[in-house]
Order: sequence, then structure tokens, then C-alpha cells
Amino acid sequence: MSVTVEKCIGVVDGGMLILEELQTVTLEGVRVPRVGVAGGSAMRTVLQRCAQDKLISYEITGRDRMGYPSITAKAGDVDLTLLINQALKDYGYSA
Repeated sequence: MSVTVEKCIGVVDGGMLILEELQTVTLEGVRVPRVGVAGGSAMRTVLQRCAQDKLISYEITGRDRMGYPSITAKAGDVDLTLLINQALKDYGYSA
């Protein structure tokens, strides 16, 4: 697959982005609490600060269990999967 670059126009939660041209996508390898559950809003805020209104380079790697495209993605040099998984550990929401 090839790398695509699009602007992130929204963040659903700590693991889902809304991209300008594609649609709603999920970060591969990320399991975050839902918004409204402890940690959900914090993880969304972490992802918003890094990705919202920025260009995201990504590759589609498959589909998640809900049928959304699953992606590996970077905002600049920041790997978004690594960022969120580290934030989950730092905030105490991951084993």
C-alpha cells in the first residue's frame, strides 16, 4: 500500500480520526477507553493536540471490527499509535 497525506479535521476519541478526504479511520493497535469512561476524554485530548488540523501521513492496513479503515499514521514525525499507547501507560489506563 502507499502512503497518503490528508488533513485531520476531527478526533472522535483517542483512537479515531476524521480525515478530510477519506472518512473516519482507526489507529491500528490502539485500544482506548470510550469518551465518558475514565480516561476517554484524556486520550481524545492527547490525540487532538497532536493531530487536529494537521497533515496526517497514513497507510491503510485493514479494517477494524466495526468496518472502519485501520491505519498506521504519523503527524509530522510523531507516530500516533506509539503516542497514544504511551499516553495510556503514562495516565495509568493500560497494563
